Amino acid sequence: MGVIRLTKDQQQVVDYRGGHIQVIACAGSGKTESISRRVAALISEGEKPESIVAFTFTERAAGELKERIYERVGEAKGPEFLGRLAPMFVGTIHSYCFRLLQTYIPKYGDYDVLDEHRHIGLLSREYKELSLQELGRRHWKPIRDFAWSVDVIGNELIDPAQLAGTPLGICYDAYVPMLTRFKFLTYNQIIAQAVEALADPVAYARIHDPLRHLVVDEYQDINPAQERLIELLSARPVHLCVVGDDDQSIYQWRGSDVANILTFAQRKREAECVRLETNRRSRPDIVKAANTFAKSIPGRLEKAMKPTRPAGTCHVVPWMAETPEEEAGQLAKTICELHRLGYRYQDMAILFRSVRTSAPVLIQAFEAHGVLYVCSGRTGLFLAQNRPCAVSPR
Repeated sequence: MGVIRLTKDQQQVVDYRGGHIQVIACAGSGKTESISRRVAALISEGEKPESIVAFTFTERAAGELKERIYERVGEAKGPEFLGRLAPMFVGTIHSYCFRLLQTYIPKYGDYDVLDEHRHIGLLSREYKELSLQELGRRHWKPIRDFAWSVDVIGNELIDPAQLAGTPLGICYDAYVPMLTRFKFLTYNQIIAQAVEALADPVAYARIHDPLRHLVVDEYQDINPAQERLIELLSARPVHLCVVGDDDQSIYQWRGSDVANILTFAQRKREAECVRLETNRRSRPDIVKAANTFAKSIPGRLEKAMKPTRPAGTCHVVPWMAETPEEEAGQLAKTICELHRLGYRYQDMAILFRSVRTSAPVLIQAFEAHGVLYVCSGRTGLFLAQNRPCAVSPR
């Protein structure tokens, strides 16, 4: 990768010691390089690999961060040292909690994790035993509603006793023993059960005592259950480093709470705060447009991206449409015009939030205008509007 010159603020992230630190990292500001060099510096200073835990939002981000850490440690300590980094954890919160449960809580040793599709399939198979018909007459709608509800219960650490006597509570009372019987955990249960396990003083001591540094990336997307886990793990003498940007919080529908990052400085008054505002990724007009839009977000942390790349020929064209159909039609016409000017279809991309909710109207418009496309993303196997011929899962 070569040597990357750090900004003054990035170097502060690498060098700060003695307490918690909050890093407000604007888009394209080099947070991965900053985190990786911080971890490498800690290792070089003599911290044991097992004393460092770094949480990322996705496995892909974990792979990138881990690779960067290994490269920086190799530069500082030599390639022969890399074999000693195995005890260091770099990965998602879910994978950490699952390993925690299987390592320290004996009953979870042979449990398996249900992904979204297997979870829906299991609920369908156990439909009558769970009394899901009490939540609605259609087969799939009560299943989807119940799956969403149990996610909320786990993400918010809601006490099931609060649901006693309700149709949802009756279903949930049958649901938990069913998962235990089949030795399954859902993603939200993994974290909830890990938090519960940390309430045991013996287990807590075994897990917390070796820990000295906890790094949390994409902190703006942490939900209440994850925040409780972080709070437990970062108790003294652990130093917490949270990295994120409230302007990039987009996962509220999954239970994330942007208030975690907004109130961090008030909750951790002794914490250092560093802002990474130098954008190395985008052209100045894109940075300017992003800054202008960000100012319209109420209650945000004060910050402004600063461009470093020279101006180019890229353009930001803001426009509005009254309906999703009108929007999709305009996008299809624009793509056709760009294709006529010599751009390949593969030179163009559209980003949207959800394959299930956003893709169908776009697909219809593309097919009507003869646009060649590949639509990828996570899709529901049990959704009536899923179109396997048009939508290919990642």
